[in-house]
Amino acid sequence: MKLFKQIVPAILLGATILTSLSAADEYIPSKNENLAVEYTLENKDSAFDKAFFDFTVKPLEKIGFFLSDPHHNVNDVYEQLKGQTSLSQLSFSSLVKEDKARELFNKDPRIGGFTPFNLVIYRKKSDMKTVITHITPEAALDILHITDKDVREQYIAMYKPLDDLIEKEYGASAKKSHTKIQGYAKKNMMNFEIPFEKPEDIDTFFDAFQEKFETSFQTKGYIIAGFYNMKYSLNSDKDVLPEYSNFVVWSLCHIPFSYTIFDGPNPLPQAAVFAPCSIYAYVKEGENKIVIGMPTLSAWAAALGITDKEKLQKIDELDTEIPAIIRSLGGVDVSNENPLTK
Repeated sequence: MKLFKQIVPAILLGATILTSLSAADEYIPSKNENLAVEYTLENKDSAFDKAFFDFTVKPLEKIGFFLSDPHHNVNDVYEQLKGQTSLSQLSFSSLVKEDKARELFNKDPRIGGFTPFNLVIYRKKSDMKTVITHITPEAALDILHITDKDVREQYIAMYKPLDDLIEKEYGASAKKSHTKIQGYAKKNMMNFEIPFEKPEDIDTFFDAFQEKFETSFQTKGYIIAGFYNMKYSLNSDKDVLPEYSNFVVWSLCHIPFSYTIFDGPNPLPQAAVFAPCSIYAYVKEGENKIVIGMPTLSAWAAALGITDKEKLQKIDELDTEIPAIIRSLGGVDVSNENPLTK
């Protein structure tokens, strides 16, 4: 995957962007122009941050959103590793609305590319404005290339209670705005299949694959920042996705990469709506193949209109290395289609 051949120039949405998509994709994005919703508050500090972290737990659980693997104060990690940071706050709260998301996996499992999704809070030292932000469901669906009307309507509706609660909690003092989409990459998704012979026990087989998968990434400097088993609820051991033998989502993180994009020179903390990267893997009941999918990093670059050379270089590096790791595990590149409709 060569970034400079894939990325669409940072221009407004329009016919130029739509016709620049790869013909192989056969996909036209929706008319949505908003990449992320932002709620900006003035003059907040660490006391506000603590209250926000509390907000992401019980209040969100009451509306069906569960917090999975939160990562608070990532800016402190940057300062420890790099000796400096331009941020006074950067935190990720991975959220999943279990009941609604699982209904959709049987219609299009590619929603695993943004399930869980990340509710981000950040604050630059330069202006001390606190921003609460997350990707819009419309943008997520367009990057995943999901067109099914029913899936789109249900997925978009899933986010509404979250935004309603954020606006109820912070609306009086927060300015609401949107990060605009600057374009689409020619390749928004990376998709793979790993065929295998039927094992004696599929769970034992998949556990071994999971260990090998995680080790392969960790030896290359990646961090498994989160893990979510879609077949089991966060508050129950009951199998709630019986149509799949296995369905997991990893949150993949690469600290030098994230520092380069979110912090350092020309920081873009708003790009954190994409991070940590959700990479899903599943085995459909009765099938002998592991299906893997993840949005490309060049999808970030195109959507945000990134032009910084150092950032683009890092994006190109990961868009090359991640597929190489999956291929080393037996992954075969496949097209970005809904596997359930093939």
